[in-house]
Amino acid sequence: MRKQKIKEILWGIGLVAAAVFLILNQLQLLSFHLGLATIFWTVIFAVSLINSLVNHNLFGTVFSVAFLLIVYAEPLHITSIVPWTLLLATCLVYAGLHLIFAKSWHHYHTSYFFNKRQSRGWTEGEFTSTKSDFGDDDSENDERHIVINQKLSEVSRYVHSQNLETVTINSTMGTTSVYLDSAKPAGDTVIINVNALMSEVAIYLPLSWQLKDNLATILGEVEINGTAKGNGPTVILQGSSRFVSISINYV
Repeated sequence: MRKQKIKEILWGIGLVAAAVFLILNQLQLLSFHLGLATIFWTVIFAVSLINSLVNHNLFGTVFSVAFLLIVYAEPLHITSIVPWTLLLATCLVYAGLHLIFAKSWHHYHTSYFFNKRQSRGWTEGEFTSTKSDFGDDDSENDERHIVINQKLSEVSRYVHSQNLETVTINSTMGTTSVYLDSAKPAGDTVIINVNALMSEVAIYLPLSWQLKDNLATILGEVEINGTAKGNGPTVILQGSSRFVSISINYV
C-alpha cells in the first residue's frame, strides 16, 4: 500500500475517532471527561506519532510523545514539569537518540528520495510529493522565487530553476525535502527562507554552494552533512524554526 494511502487512512480514522469521542463526551456516556481541545490535540499528536514511526521520523516521534504528555499533564500528575522542563528533557532525549539511532532512521528516509530524485510524480512504489487530506502542498512555480507550503504532510520538491533568487519553505508538522542540486542562481546569492514548526526539513545543495546560517532556531537543530567545495554562490539560510530538525546536505 502506498504511503499516501496509509496517511489518508490514518487521518481518516483519527477524525472519525475524534467525532465519536466528541459526541459520547457531550452525551456524558463516557466514564471520564475529555474537553474538546483535549480530543482535538490527542488526535493530532497521536496520528503524528504513528505517521512519524511509519516514516522513520525520529524528531516527529519524540516530540509527538512530548506533546501528548503535555496534553495529559494533569491526569498524569506532571503539571510541575510542563511545558518547559518537559520540552528541554525532550530535546535532550532527541539528541541522545539521534546519536544512537538517527543514522539508520534518517538514512532510510533520505536515501529513498536521493536514489529516485530524478523521477517526478507517481510511479510504482515511489513518489516525489505527497499530500494528505488534512494538509496540502501549495508550492508555487516561479523561475526566480520558489514557495513551498506544507501542512501535516510529506513533500519532496525538485527545483530546476536556472535563475534562482529565493526559496521559501513554510512547513508545519510534517517533512519537507528540497533538492537544489539542479538549480542555478540568478546572481551570487540565493536566499532560503524557512518558517517551520514541529517539522523536519532537508535541503540538498550543490557542492560549490557556500552556506551562511542566519536562521533563528528555538529547540531545534541545523545539521550540515558534507563540506562545500569551490567558489560557488552564497546561500543565506534565514527565517525562524521552532521544534524543527533541519539538515543541509551537499550532493
